Amino acid sequence: MQLSLHIDHAVKFLICMTRHSSAPAYAQDISGRCGLSEQEAAGVLHDLDRCGLIERCAGDGLLRLRKDPARVRVGDIVRCIEAARPAARQPGAFAQMFDMAHAAFMEALNDYSLSDIARLSGGEAGTSGFAKGVHGVSVMVPG
Repeated sequence: MQLSLHIDHAVKFLICMTRHSSAPAYAQDISGRCGLSEQEAAGVLHDLDRCGLIERCAGDGLLRLRKDPARVRVGDIVRCIEAARPAARQPGAFAQMFDMAHAAFMEALNDYSLSDIARLSGGEAGTSGFAKGVHGVSVMVPG
């Protein structure tokens, strides 16, 4: 199964927030740390806010995680982002099989918290964040 590039960006953004969760930060700072353009981050921010994963500090534009990253499951993040941007369901003989495979994939992702993948992804990031052009959160989750 593959994650969309938008979901990849959303999870990377959350990982960067998790790594620096001791203090709120500006969206531009977070997106810079994880190698996302401001345009890529803008769409992500909207969905993360709708999913209740981030909150904006009143008046100053700073962002912080709404929940403890150890309690946020990766599959739940993916489900919420998918619900915010639903893909057209393809009817056919294999639809039920693909739905079951998708559900199993989400459950496997839920074996990991946001804290887990922030810790596991340490090798993917340099001191300033994720390497530019590196896509695929699946690289960060052990098989």
